Amino acid sequence: MRSKGSPERTGGAAALGALVAELAVKAGYDLKPGGTGRTRLAEDAGMSVWAIGRMLRGETLPKVENVYALADVLGVDETRLLDTAGYRHRPHQHKQTQGPVLSIAHPLTPEAICDGLGITHPFVRKMLESSIAEAVRLQREADQNDKDGTPGGAAAAR
Repeated sequence: MRSKGSPERTGGAAALGALVAELAVKAGYDLKPGGTGRTRLAEDAGMSVWAIGRMLRGETLPKVENVYALADVLGVDETRLLDTAGYRHRPHQHKQTQGPVLSIAHPLTPEAICDGLGITHPFVRKMLESSIAEAVRLQREADQNDKDGTPGGAAAAR
């Protein structure tokens, strides 16, 4: 949990607490005094009852990973909770985008590997692409030599 701090943090904590309370009630959690809703919400989200209580009262903000868990439990898009709390985030940062299925028609290329790793610096990108191309060449050479009966061949001697 985040401690009390700047006004924008406190405002975000209060707004998030109110939103989560509203969503939790809609999702069937009984948050009335003496109810078991806070305990159930805490268990379902993997948080402590103490942390849930402080969040619902607007005293603190939960860790970002707990916001994702709350979104799942409450059946809402996590960006709604993240924006309400005032967290800065990149859209779909935690989700993997589905790329093309790798096959002979769509082989994995050095360029695609650089893109997937987020390598954008031209020098670093060229160095990685060259290293991958050389590794592929050496592997093919070793595979071919294995077929000829020579263990490892010239590639293994390097």
